[in-house]
Amino acid sequence: MTTSRLALLFLVPTLATGCASTASSTRPGEPTPTAEAPKAAPAPSGYGYSENDPIHVGGGVDGEYEYLEHLRGPEGQKVRYERRGSCCAFASENSPFGSGLLDVYDVIYDGLDKPVTLYLNMYDRKDPRAPEGFRLD
Repeated sequence: MTTSRLALLFLVPTLATGCASTASSTRPGEPTPTAEAPKAAPAPSGYGYSENDPIHVGGGVDGEYEYLEHLRGPEGQKVRYERRGSCCAFASENSPFGSGLLDVYDVIYDGLDKPVTLYLNMYDRKDPRAPEGFRLD
């Protein structure tokens, strides 16, 4: 085998693997987006509790955080939340790609037995309100 053929045998696989993207749309430590909704404990099926009726906060990730910072328990308790991941692709004119994913958060406050799961749309804004069992301050 010639030297040039031998070099190609090692060079081509190296170049091919070097082109793989390592970019991520999530922050370090966040779950990787998936097409399926994360599994959760049963919760009310109304506004915000389902991918079929998400909370449209708009404003990107900052809009989500602003909304969650104003969300309170029914007696004004401050909520704690953790992002579980993304799910549920949908079309959106406000997304740079023409479609987006909902973000899924576990939310709890003092006095609530276990976290509830809320679905937020960071691309589209539709006068967000509090889901059942919560209020906005």
